[in-house]
Amino acid sequence: MIHILQTILEQAHAGYWEKDFEKNTSYLSPAWKSMLGYEAHELEDSIRTWQSHILPEDLDNIRNEFEGYIKTNTRQLYEADIRFRHRNGSIVWFRCTCKLVEVDPKGKPVLMLGTYFNVTESKRIESELKLTVDRLALATKAAKVGIWDLDLIEDRLTWDDAMYELYGVKVDTFSGAYKAWEAGLHPEDLERCRIEHKNAVEGFKDFDMEFRVIWPDGAIRHIKAIAIVQRAASGKAFRMVGTNWDITEHKDSETALKESYELTKVFIEKAPSAIAMFDTNMRYMAASQQWFADYGLIGTPILGRSHYEIFPEIGEEWKQIHKECLDGKVQRRDEELFVRRDGSSQWIIWEVRPWYRSQNEIGGILMYTEDISALKRKELERSRLEEILTRTNEAAQIGSWELDLETNTRVWSKVAKAIFELPEDYIPNGQEGARFFKSELERKRSAEILAESIASGKPFDYEVEIVTAKGNFVWTRSVGKPEYLNGKCIRVSGTFQNIQEQKEREFALQGTLNIVNDQNERLLNFAHIVSHNLRSHAGNITMLLKILEEATTAAEKEEMIAYIKKASDSLMDTVLNLNEVVSIQTNKNIRNTEISLRDYIEKASQTISGDIQKYNVQIRNLVSEAVQVRCNASYMESILLNFLTNAVKYRNPQRNLEITLTAEYQRSRLVLSIEDNGIGIDLNKNGDKLFGMYKTFHNNRDSKGIGLFITKNQVEAMGGRIEVESAINQGTVFRIFFP
Repeated sequence: MIHILQTILEQAHAGYWEKDFEKNTSYLSPAWKSMLGYEAHELEDSIRTWQSHILPEDLDNIRNEFEGYIKTNTRQLYEADIRFRHRNGSIVWFRCTCKLVEVDPKGKPVLMLGTYFNVTESKRIESELKLTVDRLALATKAAKVGIWDLDLIEDRLTWDDAMYELYGVKVDTFSGAYKAWEAGLHPEDLERCRIEHKNAVEGFKDFDMEFRVIWPDGAIRHIKAIAIVQRAASGKAFRMVGTNWDITEHKDSETALKESYELTKVFIEKAPSAIAMFDTNMRYMAASQQWFADYGLIGTPILGRSHYEIFPEIGEEWKQIHKECLDGKVQRRDEELFVRRDGSSQWIIWEVRPWYRSQNEIGGILMYTEDISALKRKELERSRLEEILTRTNEAAQIGSWELDLETNTRVWSKVAKAIFELPEDYIPNGQEGARFFKSELERKRSAEILAESIASGKPFDYEVEIVTAKGNFVWTRSVGKPEYLNGKCIRVSGTFQNIQEQKEREFALQGTLNIVNDQNERLLNFAHIVSHNLRSHAGNITMLLKILEEATTAAEKEEMIAYIKKASDSLMDTVLNLNEVVSIQTNKNIRNTEISLRDYIEKASQTISGDIQKYNVQIRNLVSEAVQVRCNASYMESILLNFLTNAVKYRNPQRNLEITLTAEYQRSRLVLSIEDNGIGIDLNKNGDKLFGMYKTFHNNRDSKGIGLFITKNQVEAMGGRIEVESAINQGTVFRIFFP
């Protein structure tokens, strides 16, 4: 009977063995030897032969288990999966079974029979399946995605660990029923979620929605959920499987952006000038009260309506201007005549410029106007003052990886290579660190994170900006987890995730906020210019013209004309200064060239040589001839002249003026210092408004408070900054930090 069984096993390519304890003989079938790559005569039939082919690290455990089995005198089947070394050096798995089939009257073993089946392939599949499951878990963890499974028949809801984190609950507090999920929903979203769930189960639509959940501590989180419904052959739904992920940060970003828009609208509505904000379809989003007043729109609802509907007389020329503005162009006119639908005419100063929803996305148009009709009428009536009054109007943008530490080999998936812009046949060789990191510091940081993970056994998760094989900069998220065997780390596997868009959204949001703040500041300055500076001059000229009209003698008229000329000269100075400020702030294409700083200092000194001789000024130019600076040459000349003439203007009458200019590098940035021994500035009193427009700090009759403001704008337009130190009656040091 035993030989029949042996024959059957060998025909089935299964190994067979037996052990006769009384005769102390063993038998190993040819099929067993063949499965190890040997011929029958190449291996002797002995327990020693059997043990010699077991992997050494497994031998003690197998021997102990086998001896324990024999000692128990059991007639139960013994079964174990054992690793053997094949003749070619590879490892093969055998499913080994054996049983005591005969014992003597005293219970001692007499005969034991066993079989071997090659299960290497099933073990390989089992290992790959486990690795796939681990990678899936790692990928979902990297993306912070929770997976859930709802049995619609049993009303049993199963969550993975990420789901508990998303809902802020502990495993032991969750009942696993559908109602337990509903209990965590925000009350305002509950009914909508029920309807979406019902529609998905009944097959009306897919389950794809966003909702809010309330954590036990009261925190509110936004969740995005999608799911698929499994149905029986009859069409009845019996199971739902889906994912959740947290979109709270995205929702918060949307809220912040909306709030920034609202702040802009509030500013426009309260602005003292005529300002309106339009979307890309020229629909009104906001308008100031002055806009309503200037265009006779008080009481007219305009928000959400087209500008062309409100003013149907607008021609194709203006529509083309609006189109160019929506393409990014800024346009302005010092004066423009409009003939309204009712036949009335209106003269205005106007400027249109785009506003940005994000760094590179135009959200619509900002339009500023000022009604100058009254002024133009007086100008037309008095041709002699036409030039003076005309000048009044001149102001105006998941791949996976594995590192085998035993063989020092690396495997990157196709997606991982794509992130690094590498060809599909690229084989990582361990030299990627120096190649794909922006700096040695970033490479060391990543190496330290990996080494710490291997040493501690803890997973890692960090963000790093890489340089791809094509030279592009891409933000990635690297997540990894070490794997241990017998206390030794043998492998680290993980994922690369391209988070460039997420980073760009973060940068874009910050950029949008910066743009909004900058626009608010510019609009406020515009309002200041229009409502204060120009209107003050215009009012003065209007008053003088009225007096001129009332004058009866030639002498009185001559006197009034002289006053008007003085007023026009003052107006001209203001307009020129404001034009300079606007020119600096709106010049997006400043051309920088390489210049010799020492030569430009000498040139500026020669320009004021008259003042130097008149006031016995000593200028020490200590800047080396080797110092070169990249800047706008005309700005540099203006900056140096401004500081030198200010030093002369505010010299100390008790001593000769000394001006010292030096240049040095601080943290790779060139710093120019201009030091004088003049009367100084009280920075405690005036430091916060030192560079403000029309701010003066001394009693000099020729102080206008515009020079330092223009100088600061010129330096910042070139990417630099200014610092100042000063003490009363001791002197002042201005430092220019070049980019």
